[in-house]
Amino acid sequence: MDKNINQRFNRIRGQCEGLEKMIQADRNCLEILNQLSAIRSALDSLGLAIINQETACLKIKQNERKRLDTLLNRFIKNKLT
Repeated sequence: MDKNINQRFNRIRGQCEGLEKMIQADRNCLEILNQLSAIRSALDSLGLAIINQETACLKIKQNERKRLDTLLNRFIKNKLT
């Protein structure tokens, strides 16, 4: 994996550790939910970065690449709702 993906993963790890501390400290429910939302968004972004890295290696024509990007983005958006 490339440096960007490792950085994203480390950031998510830190967010999860922060969430654990928030729960142990019995922090406000809304703050915890906000942190969960941030982690979920970061995980989705990490997934897209991994997919983009892998598909970039494929020999795909430009118009097919755009179509693939559109389909992947729709998939991620639908998964979030």
